[in-house]
Amino acid sequence: MDSPCEVKLGIFSAIHGIIDRALHLEQSIEGLMGGLARTIPCCGAAVVVKDDAEVRFFFTQSINGAASDMEQRVRSFYKTGFDLVLRIPQAFVVLFEGPGPLFLDRKALHSLRREQVSLFGAPIFSGDEVVGAILAEGFFDHRVGMFEDVQLLSMLAVLIGRLLGLQSQVRRREEALVKENRALRAKIAEEGLGVVCLGKSEAARRLEASIRKAAPANAPVHIFGEPGTGKSSIARIIHELSGRSHFPFVRVHCSLPEELLEQELFSGESGFLRNGLEELHGHLQPGRRPGAFERAAGGALLLDEVGELSATHQAKLLDLLDGLQTGGFGPKEADVRLLSVSGPQLFARTSAFRKDLLGRLGTLRIHVPPIRERKEDIPFLVEHFLADECRKQGKKARFAPLVLKRLCKHDWPGNIAEMKNTVIRLAIMAEGPEIEVRELDAVLRNEQPPGPASEAMETVSAWSRLDKIELNEVAAALERNRWIRRKAADELGLTFRQMNYRVKKFGLDTLIKENRRLKSEERKSG
Repeated sequence: MDSPCEVKLGIFSAIHGIIDRALHLEQSIEGLMGGLARTIPCCGAAVVVKDDAEVRFFFTQSINGAASDMEQRVRSFYKTGFDLVLRIPQAFVVLFEGPGPLFLDRKALHSLRREQVSLFGAPIFSGDEVVGAILAEGFFDHRVGMFEDVQLLSMLAVLIGRLLGLQSQVRRREEALVKENRALRAKIAEEGLGVVCLGKSEAARRLEASIRKAAPANAPVHIFGEPGTGKSSIARIIHELSGRSHFPFVRVHCSLPEELLEQELFSGESGFLRNGLEELHGHLQPGRRPGAFERAAGGALLLDEVGELSATHQAKLLDLLDGLQTGGFGPKEADVRLLSVSGPQLFARTSAFRKDLLGRLGTLRIHVPPIRERKEDIPFLVEHFLADECRKQGKKARFAPLVLKRLCKHDWPGNIAEMKNTVIRLAIMAEGPEIEVRELDAVLRNEQPPGPASEAMETVSAWSRLDKIELNEVAAALERNRWIRRKAADELGLTFRQMNYRVKKFGLDTLIKENRRLKSEERKSG
C-alpha cells in the first residue's frame, strides 16, 4: 500500500483537476468521487448532501458499476443515524455492530480497532450549519492510525463545504441580477408605455387601460392599427409587464418570403413529435433549428404583420394551434403566449384572412389609434422626441411657436414612427437653439429632388407635393431594383415593413406584379 503522504498527494492532485468545475456542485463532487476511486480503488466513499428537504447521494463507482455493499450501508445509515449527524458537528464512525454514529475524539479512536469500523465520517458545513457528510470505508490499512483517515476525511469535508458556499454565493448573486434585470426591464416597459400613450386624449387613456389589463393575462392578444402606430412596441411592452417577462420574447415577421417563413415558424413542427427522444439524449438533432414555439417556451411569441400569412400558412398555423391546445405536442411548446400584430384591414368584410384563426389569435384585441384621432397629444409627443434626441446629441433646441403649430396640424400618415423620425431630423438639422420654419420645410420636403417615374405614375394628380416626391422615389427605386421590394427598401434605407406600407399607400401592388410578369416573360423568351 502507498504511504499516507502518497495517498494524500494523489487525492489532492485529483482535487486540482476539479477546480475549474467549482461553480457546478454536482460535477465537482462527481469529479472528487472519481479521483478517490482512481487513487484508492479499494476504498468506497460517499457524499450525502441534504438541502431544502432534497437529499443527494454521490458514490465512488464499484468495479462492475453495480450498487456496492458500501452503498447499501450508507443508505441504511442515512435512514437510521443521519439526523443525529446533522445536529452534532463532529467527526464520527459507524460500527459494524452499533446502534448509531459514534462521535470521536483521540481517546475514542485509540479504543477502537479498524476492523470494527464500517464507515468513517465527517460533517460538511455550509456556513455554521451542517448540511451533509462525507463517508468512507477507510483510506489506509492497519499499519496507519485511524486518526489519519479521520483527518483526511475532515479536510475533504471542508473542501466540499467551500464548494457549497461558493455555489450558494453565486446563486444569490444570480438571483439578485435576475431581480435587478426584471426591475430594469419593467421600468423600460413602463417608460415605453408612457411614450406610446403620452398625452391627455381619451384615445391615449383607453389605449393605456387596454394594455394594462392585457399584460397580466395569459390570453392571446391581437394588436391592430395603422402602420407606424407602435403596435410591435406595444406587444413587447405587454410581455415585459407580464409574469412571463423572464422567459423569451420571440418575434416572427410574417411578411418574410414563404420559404423563410416556413423554416422560421414551422421548422420545429415535426420536431415536436421527436421531443421525447431529443430530451432523452439532451440535444437537438443535428442541423435542425428549433421552431418559433420551441424557442418561445414559457414566454411569448409575436406574429408580426400576421395579415401577410398566405392561405396555406394560415391553415398550418391553425392546425398547429389545435395540436398545442389538445396536447398533441410537447408541454414546453404549449406554454407560449401568442401576441399578433396587423393592420386594421383584417377586420374588413372583404378580408381573405381566416375568421377562425383571427378568433384564436385575438381573444383580447387592442386597437391602436392613429395620430389623427389624438391630435391633442401631438405637442406632448413632439416635445418628448425632441428632448430625447437632444439629450442623446448633448445639445439644446426648442420649437419655434409657428413650427409647433404646424407640427400639430400635420396629418402624420405614418403616425408615431413618422413623427419621431421627423423630429430626429429636425434636431440634427437645427442650426441654433430654436428650430425655425425654414428648417421644418426643408425636412418635410425631404431635401431630395424628384426621381424618374413611369408614365403610370405621372397620371396621379391627387397627391400632395410631399407624397408625390415620395411616390416618385419609391417607384424609381423599385424600377432600378427589378421591382423587388426588399432590394428597393435597402437602397432607400427603409425596413421591409416601411416599404410595404408605401407600396400599399401609393397603390403600387398592381404595377409591381405587372412589371415582374413582364420581366419573367422576357427571361423566358430570351
